[in-house]
Amino acid sequence: MVAYKASAVARFLKSPDSSCRAALAYGPDAGLVTERAAALAETFARRQRGETEVIRLDDRDLAEEPGRLEIELRTRPMFAANKVVRVSAGSRLDVPALKALLTEPSDNALIVEAGNLRPDSGLRKLFEKLADAAALPCYSDERDLAGIIDAELAEMGLRIDPETRSDLMARLGADQALSRAEIVKLALYAQGGGSISHEDIEAIVGDAAEIALENFVYAASSGDPHQALRELQRLAAAGTDRASALSALARHFAQMHRVAAQAAGGSLDEAVRALKPRPHFKREPMFLAHCRRWGATRLAHALPLIQDAVSRSRRAPDLESAFAERLLLALTSKI
Repeated sequence: MVAYKASAVARFLKSPDSSCRAALAYGPDAGLVTERAAALAETFARRQRGETEVIRLDDRDLAEEPGRLEIELRTRPMFAANKVVRVSAGSRLDVPALKALLTEPSDNALIVEAGNLRPDSGLRKLFEKLADAAALPCYSDERDLAGIIDAELAEMGLRIDPETRSDLMARLGADQALSRAEIVKLALYAQGGGSISHEDIEAIVGDAAEIALENFVYAASSGDPHQALRELQRLAAAGTDRASALSALARHFAQMHRVAAQAAGGSLDEAVRALKPRPHFKREPMFLAHCRRWGATRLAHALPLIQDAVSRSRRAPDLESAFAERLLLALTSKI
């Protein structure tokens, strides 16, 4: 099948070729990749006869059971007529094995979600060359974001003038899924008002870059390596370098250690009230839970690891990605 251009992807999603049974969605915007994979899963499900089951797989599933992808594609579901299998591309997704799997016919559809892929990527070349597959580049631009704003607000009966739209766009990041969530939140806040004002935006829309950083540091302190790595990838796609992400992680863990250490002779609630700045009230219960889970001793051991990664990233920027990923795996293994 032909290699699609980014401008043609939206049209393909509405009406994919009837012979297409496998698709690769890839690009630097993790949120946009996820949205388009979800839309494609719905399209595949609609054209199947009867109930369709959607299966999600990632590296953890493939590590625990290397043949899991083949099993899911080759077998019929117990309580549905067909399957749509969505798999996140990682180190465990073997391209030669996937090629062999896709050369045999299957009643089930496959969607692979990946980050930004070079033109010479084996995964990308595989989906570009197979006759019944499609490679879908997912790149967003300002026109996409403006369209999302207009569509979401119009659905709620709201208007927005060009100047106010520009103000809103300046606050939104490069991750389309996060941006859409902020726009929906704004629409719900302003519902019934007729139009969006600068004051509405100021009151309800957070700084997308700050939100993304918080998502990353809390994923890391939660002990979930897969979510932490996904959030790190989202930051990179939005233009936040890994050195800045690691610095935010260092501040987060330093705050956790301060609270956990002070709470040794009192309560965590009292210690967190003394923090400046204090965690956002929506994040505070999670912050306290992570402080309890880590404890002062383990946090004290984690801080030098983070500082070392920050220092190494500054001295060797070309390797900051490796330092960041190694640090996340080291931290999350301690929980």
